[in-house]
Amino acid sequence: MKISPNAPCPCHRGGKYKKCCGQWHRGRKAPTPTALMRSRFSAYALGLVDYVLATTHPDGPHDGRYGQREQVEAFCRNTDFDGLEILDASEVEGDRGEVAFHATLRQGGRDASFGERSVFFRVDGRWLYHSGERLN
Repeated sequence: MKISPNAPCPCHRGGKYKKCCGQWHRGRKAPTPTALMRSRFSAYALGLVDYVLATTHPDGPHDGRYGQREQVEAFCRNTDFDGLEILDASEVEGDRGEVAFHATLRQGGRDASFGERSVFFRVDGRWLYHSGERLN
């Protein structure tokens, strides 16, 4: 999916795409776990599968093997990404950070929203999503 650089960012932060998640999608390193979380939500919304896979930690449960590309493509294609709310972001401890969020999603017209506490690790100066635990 194409997006105008001046369009609102799909992460729902309120800024223009080019100055929000677009800069991370174009190759700049997300400076915090929260910035990476937002950029991944936007990447899912825009169908940027390569970005999602490139920002996933290789030791996490979703490391790009076993058909993950097809799963991510299908998820992007079949989901409406209606909102993202950051609930909490922990202080970064060394190269580890956590972000709790609630994503408002619809699939086939049905609510598919969920909350998660995600774990991120910084590897060679880049934050990567490692894993997440669903919130109630």
